Amino acid sequence: MKLQHLAVIFVLIIVPISLVLSSYINTQIKTIEKQTKYTTMLINSTYDAARAFQLNTFNNRFSTLNDSKMRDIEAAITTFYRTLAVNLGMSTYSKYELQQTKDIQTYTPAVLCTMYDGFYIYTKYKNATIDDEGYDEDSDYVYGLKPSIAYSCRYEDGDRDFIVNYTLDNTITVIGKVKKSSGYGTEYVTKTGHLIAGEITEETDNAITFKMNGNEITIGTEPLSEYLILKDVNTEQALLYNYVIYNNEKIYKDESANRYFRYSTEYTRNYVQGDLTEIEAFFDGDGKKSAINYYKEGIKFTKWAKTALGGISANNAVDAKFSTNTGNDNIFVINDTSNNPLLESSTFNEHRMNVIRYCIEKNLSQAINTYSESAGTGIEYAMPQIEEDKWYEIENNVCFVTFLQGLPIGTKMYNNYCVVANNTNQETVGRDSIYIIDSNKEYHRAGCKKLHKELNNAASSEITIIGAYASSDFERKGISLTGADANAHTQINDFLSTTVTSGGVAYFFPQSGCTACYDCIVNMADTYSIDDVVNGAPGINDEVRKVYLTALARCRYNLYTINGYFGY
Repeated sequence: MKLQHLAVIFVLIIVPISLVLSSYINTQIKTIEKQTKYTTMLINSTYDAARAFQLNTFNNRFSTLNDSKMRDIEAAITTFYRTLAVNLGMSTYSKYELQQTKDIQTYTPAVLCTMYDGFYIYTKYKNATIDDEGYDEDSDYVYGLKPSIAYSCRYEDGDRDFIVNYTLDNTITVIGKVKKSSGYGTEYVTKTGHLIAGEITEETDNAITFKMNGNEITIGTEPLSEYLILKDVNTEQALLYNYVIYNNEKIYKDESANRYFRYSTEYTRNYVQGDLTEIEAFFDGDGKKSAINYYKEGIKFTKWAKTALGGISANNAVDAKFSTNTGNDNIFVINDTSNNPLLESSTFNEHRMNVIRYCIEKNLSQAINTYSESAGTGIEYAMPQIEEDKWYEIENNVCFVTFLQGLPIGTKMYNNYCVVANNTNQETVGRDSIYIIDSNKEYHRAGCKKLHKELNNAASSEITIIGAYASSDFERKGISLTGADANAHTQINDFLSTTVTSGGVAYFFPQSGCTACYDCIVNMADTYSIDDVVNGAPGINDEVRKVYLTALARCRYNLYTINGYFGY
């Protein structure tokens, strides 16, 4: 066979193969490009939802109340769909148009919102009512936010039969029959409290000393203050006011008028009327003792739990799914060595995270399965396998978890999820949500090695600690100058503004004049762990540890717990 013939045969074979391979490779490249594009859209949209919730809670002093919280969550979810629609080129998007056309909701089987003491799922469901005539369910599915579901687990042990509702921290609510505090038998209780390791060694009117992990810590009173912009005073400059948390709301003192006021929804001083004797006494007394009361009441509750709930392990959980991680270890017998709830590796904390995970997995899987059955799109929706590091974020933070499934991207369908955690809000105070201010007006994380090193070097140290607050107090807040609501959408648009007033909104920082430490806030690399700070590990400065534990206690004590039944 001539060489020319071989060349022709080679071309006839290779060229078609090359064309097919080229087409296949181009298709795969376009698939990857579209997949990357959708992933970026999903991340950005979920971040905007978390940011919107954060901003709405900042500017809504009723944000921890259930109805108001649900409005904030629904507004955040609306922001998620709006951002996703704009990224997909749907510039005329509105929430109601989307509900009618189902253009995007078709591909989002659920949105999960984890809060302090429960979680919400936004998905498709049927409304149902129960009355004297029985159970009545609507025939049509609707999109909406389902009622809050608690992080709960039921336990049985002999005559004891009770439910524990968990939270994102060491606070629990016990409902059911438990062992009596004294004597024999059981009693029915409904009680909320903080589980705290340690024991009080000394107590006065204005301070307590307690021992944790062999180290004594003295907690005293502390005055609180923050900056506000008031429309009836000055919109160009934030002014400093002392405050207390009284009946779950902030009460400020106007020193110039010697009066007390609430920060109204119109961003003005709403002066407290009537007999002020109780508020004045609270301002000078218990209003400065939040941290003291947290430890006193928490240690008392912990002793009660040791008797009432002692001997209960994960194996006593009615649902076997809860009995897989800590075995026979006592969950509610607290000590400062192996079961300190403030430590990440404690028996209580491991079991708490397992309860939260299973409650979410169970209900989210059911919601997505229901959506798959009712969608009628031919797309098979399913609960994805969420990575372990993402589960850790969900179990310990306020999170928005979104799902995007069934979008065609070339040779396959796009199926992905996104988790965005954000504890910088009014909903919870995480272990790493406390910032410490030094005398140079620089704020640090509790584990900042630079801060610990400078304070430990007493001979040359020129700085001191002047306070500590929740991370949310270092975020910018806004008030409307025009009467319109200073909502999340307005603030996101104005976020990059460097002026005091922009777009009819005046901005301020509750802890004004402070700058972030580069070593621990900006870089976030050179830090001790929170466990090291709590335990007082080598290198940890005693004053930083004390200030951190004081601020954490005060912030958690002042949180509003919807399902709380405090009583000691």
